[in-house]
Amino acid sequence: MLRKLAIALGVLVVLAGGVFLYYKDTIIDTVHFAKQTKETVSKVNEVNNKLPALIEQAKEIQKQGTGDAAKTADKSVAEQEIKKQLITVKQVINKLVETEPPAKLKSLQEKLASNSDEANRQIDEYIRQIDNGNFDPEQFQAIYEQMKDTPEFKEAEKYLKLLK
Repeated sequence: MLRKLAIALGVLVVLAGGVFLYYKDTIIDTVHFAKQTKETVSKVNEVNNKLPALIEQAKEIQKQGTGDAAKTADKSVAEQEIKKQLITVKQVINKLVETEPPAKLKSLQEKLASNSDEANRQIDEYIRQIDNGNFDPEQFQAIYEQMKDTPEFKEAEKYLKLLK
């Protein structure tokens, strides 16, 4: 009886090992993609939490005017921090888009890639505005608030809550 149990257990271990080896690449790819997705969503959420205060800071400085050098320097610091955050978002999104997804998530990744192209264009435009001294924090805030109301943004927030 004990011998039969040991043989059955041995067969199960071999079968389980074989199944793992057969699906190993899929499992590893899925785990890697999930980890990359979680890192991306976490970083974007971190930036999302920082942007409102940075926008308010830039708006306040703009309202006070940029007559003296200190105000101009403060405005530049606020805008450069917004630029830094936008570049961070762009980098993490591009890294996720470049990550090879598991076959079952290929369509989701393609949708993300198409949406990221538009996001990259908008980020590039705001970076250009900051670099050229034409950045308007009021306009940026309006578009940022509008973006937060999109179904894609709400879906991303829901996904982040699931990952936590």
